[in-house]
Amino acid sequence: YEREIDVQSHPVLASHVIDGRAVVPLALMAEWFAHAALHENPGLVLHGLEDMRVLNGIRLKEESKLIRLFAGKARRRNGVYEVDLELRNGVREGKDILHSRARAILADGYAAPPAYRLPESLSCNHYPRSAAEIYEKILFHGQRLRGLRTVQCCNAAGMVAEVVRATEPSHWMAAPMRNSWLCDPLVLDSAFQMASVWCYEQHGCVSLPSRAESYRQFRTGFPDAGVVVALEVTDATARRMRGDFTFMDGRGEVIARLTGYEAVMDPLLNRAFKPEAPPAG
Repeated sequence: YEREIDVQSHPVLASHVIDGRAVVPLALMAEWFAHAALHENPGLVLHGLEDMRVLNGIRLKEESKLIRLFAGKARRRNGVYEVDLELRNGVREGKDILHSRARAILADGYAAPPAYRLPESLSCNHYPRSAAEIYEKILFHGQRLRGLRTVQCCNAAGMVAEVVRATEPSHWMAAPMRNSWLCDPLVLDSAFQMASVWCYEQHGCVSLPSRAESYRQFRTGFPDAGVVVALEVTDATARRMRGDFTFMDGRGEVIARLTGYEAVMDPLLNRAFKPEAPPAG
C-alpha cells in the first residue's frame, strides 16, 4: 500500500525533528512493517522482525512525501512464516529510493518468553540525570516521544531504564492503520533513545539507529504500568555502538528482545540534536 506522510497528518513527527527536518523514526517504520506483513496473513501473529535496516532516512520539511510499503508472499520455514518487506519513496518523486527493509517473522501464536536475569554489571542505581534533564540537555525528542521515565543505571556495560508505552495510534496520526499497536513504537524508540544517551555519556556524542538484527515479541502488547528496558552493550568504537535490548514487565518477565542493534555515533549529531548547544569537545 502507499501513504502520504506529513507533519499535519502524522503529528508525532513534530516531536522527531533533527536539524530542522521532521524524520520518520525507525520505531514507526517497524510498526508499518508489522502491519504490512500481517495484512495478507490473517490469523497469524507478529513473532518478530529480522535484519531491519535504515538505508535512506525519510526527512520532511514543509512538503509531504508519498511512501510505498511492499510485502512479499509468506514463506513457511522452520515452523514460522517469513515475509520480505521494503519501504520505498513515491514514484512521483522521479527517483526510486529504498528507505528501509526488513523481514517479518509470523507465527500461529506467541512463543514462551526466555528466562532473563539482569547482569550484575547493570545492577547499579546511581545515574544522576532525571528524564527532564536528559531531554533538555542530550536528546531532541518532543513531548509525544518522551518515553523515558527514569534511568536506573548507565555505565560502560550498558543501561537500565523504565519507559512508558505509547498512547493509542490516533494520537500519533490521522487514519491509523490499526486501532492498537503491533509493536509499541514509543517503547522501541525509547530503547533507541537509551542507546543515544549511553553513547553521549560514554563517548561524548549522540547516535542514531542504523540496523537491528532481530526483534522478538512474546505477547500482544506492552503493559500500561511501564516497561523496564535493559541495554547490554556488546561492542563500541569511536563511531559505532552495538548492543542488545531486553524488555520486561514489573515482574521481570520478558516481553520482547531486540538483538544486534547498531547505532552510528557522530559529534556532528550533537549540534543536529541541539542546534543551540556549543560545539562538542
